[in-house]
Amino acid sequence: MSNIMKDKNEIKIFILYLMDRIGYPVKFNDVCSILYQENIVSYFECGDCFTELVDANHITELPKEEGEEESLYIVSPTGKTIAVELSDTISASIRESSYRSAIRHLSFEKRGATTNSYITALENGKYMVHCEIAEHGRKVLDINVEVDSKIEADRMIRNFNRRPEIVYRGTLALVSGETNYIFE
Repeated sequence: MSNIMKDKNEIKIFILYLMDRIGYPVKFNDVCSILYQENIVSYFECGDCFTELVDANHITELPKEEGEEESLYIVSPTGKTIAVELSDTISASIRESSYRSAIRHLSFEKRGATTNSYITALENGKYMVHCEIAEHGRKVLDINVEVDSKIEADRMIRNFNRRPEIVYRGTLALVSGETNYIFE
C-alpha cells in the first residue's frame, strides 16, 4: 500500500502540526510510529524528515532526565509558527485521523494525564456528576451530568475512575461522529 504523503515539505509540516497538536514532549519513535500506522509515510521517511526538523531548530530535543534512555522532543517556537500557518495545506481528514491515532497510541500515563471526579447533591434531590481529565495542567475533558439517584452517580464515578481513557476516547468519538473506536 502506498503512503499518503510523498513531498518532504508536506511531511515536515505534518510532523510539526501533529507534535504541536499533541501539546507535550514526545519521543521520536512515538511520532514516527503514529505516522507509519496511519500510512502517512514510511518509518524511514519520517525519521529523515524528523532529523531535518531537529537540525533546522524546528523541533527541540529536551535534556534527558536521569535514567531516561530516549530523548523527548517538543516543537520550537519557529516550528509552531510553521505548524499553525501551514497546517491547512494538509487534508483535514488526515489531520484529524492522525491526531486520534496519536491519542490512542500515547497512553494517559505517558501523556501525564490526571483525573478528578466528584458528586454534588442538588437542591432538587438529584445529583451532579463531575468528571475531569487534565494533561499537564490543561483541561482536556470536563463533563457534568445530572442524574436521578446517588446509586447512579456512584456507578458513573466508579466507571470513570476505572476507565478514564475509555471515557475520553468514547466522548471524542461520539462528538466527532467517529464511533469506530468501539471495534478497535
